[in-house]
Amino acid sequence: MIGFAMPWVFGGALAAALAITALHFLSVRQPRVLLLPTARFVPERDARAVARQAKPSDLPLLLLRVIALLAAGAALAGARCSERGARRSSIVVIDAAQRADSVALLRAASAAPTSDVAEAVPPLVLWVRGVSDDPGVAIAAAIRESARQAQANPSLSELSLTVLVPETVRSRRGWDAWRRQWPAGIRVVRHAQALSTDSAPSLAPAFGPVRVVGAATARGTDVIAAAFASRGGRSDRPTATDVADVVVYRAASDGAEQAGVTVWWPVSGIPAGWRAAPAMDSVGAVAANGLALVAPWLRRALPPALSDSVRAIAWWSDGVPAAIERARGASCVREVAIVVTEGSDLLLSPAADGLLRALRAPCGGLGVPAPREPSGNSEGVALSAYAPARGFRDSDSGSRTTRPAWLATALLVLAFVALLAEHVVRRESADMAAS
Repeated sequence: MIGFAMPWVFGGALAAALAITALHFLSVRQPRVLLLPTARFVPERDARAVARQAKPSDLPLLLLRVIALLAAGAALAGARCSERGARRSSIVVIDAAQRADSVALLRAASAAPTSDVAEAVPPLVLWVRGVSDDPGVAIAAAIRESARQAQANPSLSELSLTVLVPETVRSRRGWDAWRRQWPAGIRVVRHAQALSTDSAPSLAPAFGPVRVVGAATARGTDVIAAAFASRGGRSDRPTATDVADVVVYRAASDGAEQAGVTVWWPVSGIPAGWRAAPAMDSVGAVAANGLALVAPWLRRALPPALSDSVRAIAWWSDGVPAAIERARGASCVREVAIVVTEGSDLLLSPAADGLLRALRAPCGGLGVPAPREPSGNSEGVALSAYAPARGFRDSDSGSRTTRPAWLATALLVLAFVALLAEHVVRRESADMAAS
């Protein structure tokens, strides 16, 4: 398949070739002039007059000139010679943390966004980290991949994008910022829909009931229990008939992991598996959910390494995690390394809401509803399922070269040979006319 990086240049060469052809139609061959001393030497034959003919003159010269013009024009226009590729491409972006459910997710994502299956091709799956945190990273990754495909496949004309997201995400700021960069509709598929559940689950509650189990204090009420109780929690010991969504253990030996959210918040401030901090390691604040609780905190433990299944939910002012969450399938365990002095009212202040909300939130964080695609743009115009590939192609000078690279040299050599042959043919014609 032949294409051109700058088709208008080749169009100019084609126009020049048509002009040369027209001039050959207009040219008239003049008869040879004979100088005769007297009319006695006039040959006895029919007299002929010069007239225009509706056919080109000097066909070999015309052919060579047209070949030279078209070959030089194709070289300057950046001719592209490549195999015919797919005209449509489908990109599917899935969070890398969902690889365990890859079979079901890919089955749901492989459906074509339109009923036109004549040109449907297997989708290209991009496993991208952080889609469940903010789906905006999916659009950014899709734009990079679209640019790569558009440059590698000149015949590609349209691309579609499918993003698999959970019911809730931590943020939609990145999605809102990147959404306008994709010039078409985006197919958003929920994990619940992809995994073929009976119905999409409702959003997790913002706060679950809390029970604080463990250490008694000299004043009778633990400061942690008082903080949760002031915000609607409960601080009694669990019973067989009373199952709480969130259980906070103040002593490491007082319980086991629950089916919902388990919080290990030891009075000592050193959860199991954490490293002891240097002596008198003080920090100025602890931050969570955008709120900072400023106080002369004393740090006693340093966190373990973070991973896909271990994430920070609260941080000290120097960026070191103060609380982490470990995923346990549908449940999770949170570990808190914050020491609150007995009798302190720090956790009763509004600035402590960020920390307490992070500890009471469903596994994975509070989050916001995942983005939903509107049926049209701001003007009410329906969005196409496919984005034009030309919008992702690079238009700088580097993309104007021929492909393959040797094609330009071959075309220029052909133009030179054609001009050289035209010169030889023209001299031979002139010699024959003179003889």
